[in-house]
Formats: sequence, structure tokens, C-alpha cells
Amino acid sequence: MPVDVARLRAEYKGPHELVSTFDHRTLFVRRWNAKSEGKVSVLIFHGITGYSGPYGPMVAEQLAGAGYDVFGLDLRGHGLSDGRRGDYPSEEALRKDIDETLALVKSKSGRLVVMGHSLGVLPAIIAAKYHPEEVSGVILVSAARRVRTGAYAKPTMGAMLRTLIGVAILRGTPLVDYRREGQVGADDPLFNFKYSARFFTVLYGVGAFRFTRTRGSDTPNLSFGGKLKVPLFVAVGEHDELFSAEGVREFCDGIDCDDKEFHVIPGARHAVWPKDAFTPLVDWLAGKF
Repeated sequence: MPVDVARLRAEYKGPHELVSTFDHRTLFVRRWNAKSEGKVSVLIFHGITGYSGPYGPMVAEQLAGAGYDVFGLDLRGHGLSDGRRGDYPSEEALRKDIDETLALVKSKSGRLVVMGHSLGVLPAIIAAKYHPEEVSGVILVSAARRVRTGAYAKPTMGAMLRTLIGVAILRGTPLVDYRREGQVGADDPLFNFKYSARFFTVLYGVGAFRFTRTRGSDTPNLSFGGKLKVPLFVAVGEHDELFSAEGVREFCDGIDCDDKEFHVIPGARHAVWPKDAFTPLVDWLAGKF
């Protein structure tokens, strides 16, 4: 059944902000307020299929407890934000959504660090690339230029046919299945498991047919386009199903940045993290900011 996003958003009583977009849509930004007054905020961009909510117990609550105000954007078409589920209409819309979200968060906070997890690494990179004056630090979790062999099952002929239809005819219609072993969120109606061909072009910079075959390996959007001049923290779970520690370290080593740290988080999977897993991140934030 279709999710009544507007109703669920209106019923949500926790701390949050709303962004009014250039095309009259509403984006939902969840908040986790610091337990004590802080001068640094963290803006989280979620992974594919997900939304900001699950990042509370995963990382945001720990950061808030350490004195950081945390914000989590539901990307357009995800969670409690408006938009066709599993679609992004254009690169311009993505850029402007990020622009407007950064402006809102900066109006309510001091220095801002952006954090991307998995797919969310891509909007985090966009934020840092195009708003260097607004972003004081970057955190990238669970991303690399190559996916583990066997992380995804070989797509069926039916899946490839739906992808081909999406590419050739119905670019804005969510026809492309996104499924893998060990995926979370199956019982949460706010998770997405179907995407449009256009979504992959906008976010990953590759066509959906290529994405279905390669699962986004070596996306051209996974680049800062030059030297990153703010501190960088890169991490991966010890048991991440999609990216090996070696692959993520290779990605980290390839980023031109003079101030960067890399961590493997013990016991963590791609989207399942032990309690207080991000203690190294808390320590890094305290040391840098």
C-alpha cells in the first residue's frame, strides 16, 4: 500500500525541521539534540532504501550524548520527505535540496560536519564539493570503488527486462528492484526497495542498466573533484557485506586530503552497528573541533 507521507509527517512529534524546496516540496530533517550545549553539528545523509530514523540508535544518539546536535535528512522520495518513492527528478533537484538543507541546518547551528553512509556518501561529497565555506569536516562510512564479489545475487532476466523498460520508456517509474542478502528494513513501510532508472543516473552518475550489472562500482560521483581542505574521517564495519576494509581503505587513500583518518569498526556490518560503535568518531570530532 502507498505510504501516506504527509499524514505520518504531520503526526511525528519528535524534534525535527522542515525544508521547503524550490519546487514546493517538503523535505523532512530529523533532529537529535545535544545533551549539553555544543558548537558543532553533524548532518547525516542516509543509505539507499533507508531514511534518517534508523540512524538514531546506530550513531546519532551517541553523538548527541557526546554534545553534538545531529540532523538527519530524508532524501526526496524517502522516509517522511515528499517526492515519488524511489525517484529523483534531476541533478538540479538533488543539488538544490542539499543547498536548502545546508542553509537550514547552518541557520540553527555553528560549525557543520557532513556524514554520509553508503549511498549517503554521494550527497555528502556534493555538499562538501560545492559548499566548502559551509562544511567544516566530512565523515564517509561504508563506501568504496568496488563491491565485494558475490555481495549481490546475479540479476534475473525479469529484473533486467524491467530495468531496460525503465531506461528506455519509464525513466521516472520505480521499476528497478534493489535487493541483497542481509538487507534491513523489510518490515518498515518507510524503506524503499524499488527505484527508477533516473534515480541511479542522478545519484550515481551511471545508467540503471550498468548499475544493475555493477551495483554502482566506481561511480564517477564518488569524487571531490580536487583537494579536500577539511578533516576527513572514513570508516567501514569489520563485517560489512558490501565493501571490504581493504576496498574502503583504498578509496580513502585515493582522496586528496592532508588531514584524514581511517577506521575499521569491530563487529559492525553494513547497516548494523554495535552499541557505541562510533566511539572512534566521537574521539575524532573532539580532537578536530
